[in-house]
Amino acid sequence: MREGESATPTYHLINETTLRMMKPTAMIVNTSRGPVVDEVALARALRENWIAGAALDVYEEEPLPADSPLRDPAIEDRCRLLPHFASAARITRLSSDPDKGMAGRCVQGLIDVLEGNYGGDIAKMPYVVNKEAFGK
Repeated sequence: MREGESATPTYHLINETTLRMMKPTAMIVNTSRGPVVDEVALARALRENWIAGAALDVYEEEPLPADSPLRDPAIEDRCRLLPHFASAARITRLSSDPDKGMAGRCVQGLIDVLEGNYGGDIAKMPYVVNKEAFGK
């Protein structure tokens, strides 16, 4: 964590303030992490036409609750809700090539740690995600 940064720096990165700064023709696409988008603010932005549309396949709570404001029938024509499948392609899940698939990345990260690749410097290992766990 950098000085002055929140422990959750991307939480509600897209919120009422940022949505109001967007052009009315803007489209939001979130396939990263659900909490990046403030869903209440997004629903309001769509209802009040601050932006043109949204497509999401990740949500703050998964599965998306039945009472989510994103399920409002008034915005259904401009708010596409998908079932978290952006990463479900066979190559994405199963490829042994770490540049293409999660399986390959997982295995390569393990190999890098066990074999001491990159001079044993965890910080330099591209497929080791939770590097902070090694400081404990």
